[in-house]
Amino acid sequence: MLNEEKIKQVRKQLRTGIPQGEIENELIKEGYTEEDIKKIFIPHRSDMRSWYLFFAIRFLLICLYTVVVNNSFLFLLFSAGLFFVYDQEIKRPKRSSS
Repeated sequence: MLNEEKIKQVRKQLRTGIPQGEIENELIKEGYTEEDIKKIFIPHRSDMRSWYLFFAIRFLLICLYTVVVNNSFLFLLFSAGLFFVYDQEIKRPKRSSS
C-alpha cells in the first residue's frame, strides 16, 4: 500500500528526470503491486471546457457576420462542432464519477 510520502517521493524523482520505467522497476522490487504503481502514474487530463465554449461562441459570431457578408456557413460548422465537444466534456466527469 502506498502512502502520501512515497507518492511525493516518486513524483519528485520524475521531476528530476529519472525515467518512469526505472521508477516502476524499483517499486516492483520494493514489493508494490501493479495497481499501486498505476495509481502513481495517472496522466493529467487538462480541462479545456472554457476554451471550447469561448471559441464556439466566437465562431458563432463570426458565422453571423459571414452569413450577412458572404452567405457562407463554414464557421457555423466549426461552431457546432465545438459546442458538441463542449457538451461531451461536460458529460465526461459525470461518467467518470459513476
